[in-house]
Amino acid sequence: SQQPSCDKESNKMSARSNSRGEVDGGRWVEISGLQSEAGKKLNGKVGQVLKEEKNNDGRFPVKIDGVNGGKMIKESNLVNITYAELVKTIRLSSDGENLGRKLKIILFPKSHSMFHSCSSEGNAPALAQCGLPLVVNKTEPKNRLVHRGDYDNQWATWLMIDPISGFAPMEWQSYVGPVIVYRPGGLDFTISDIDATNEFLSQLLDRFGDGPGFDPREWLNPDFFQRFIRRLKNNREFNGLGSSLNHLTILRDEGE
Repeated sequence: SQQPSCDKESNKMSARSNSRGEVDGGRWVEISGLQSEAGKKLNGKVGQVLKEEKNNDGRFPVKIDGVNGGKMIKESNLVNITYAELVKTIRLSSDGENLGRKLKIILFPKSHSMFHSCSSEGNAPALAQCGLPLVVNKTEPKNRLVHRGDYDNQWATWLMIDPISGFAPMEWQSYVGPVIVYRPGGLDFTISDIDATNEFLSQLLDRFGDGPGFDPREWLNPDFFQRFIRRLKNNREFNGLGSSLNHLTILRDEGE
């Protein structure tokens, strides 16, 4: 089947320049040391500083995970979250965003509720059968999407295919828009990971197209998936493209 529209050279540049990822919005902080009864309930929660401008009381606006609306909090009650405590997720842009690159690493704190309030199996059923639980959530576009085609996001559609039919549900076939893709439990998911996963799904969908003789269970199991990813990595290294999968986290060590 045809690869989704994506500039491969742009992806290589993106992988080189953005392999560490970036924060989308303000810096991540942990709330600490609040003394009021209401404030004590916020201690230990993570949030994002919305603007690096203090008000007259020396407080910053902070959007706190799991709390509606923003809170004004003093710098002395904000502990910056280090890079080591941040988790890599993937933002897949839709066709109409015209951002210049399909893939972008977005960083979230490992303790963020998004990683722990979701099902441990994720919501991408075919990949869950492969031992790779993923959560695919729609997110706000970076610019206005006008036409139906602006919402197209073939990579996201492929992630959501049904393991029996090979078709994604209707809500993942049209008007999809941009998505955030991440692993439950706060595990990293990198550009190398989504690249390899997309290649697996592309070839899987080709097999679905072969007709009723294909049994998807041959592919949709952890052993086959791991063999596929290892073979893909070896093939790319043999062809001088090994650096494209330098940051795989989904490949288990041999023997595991």
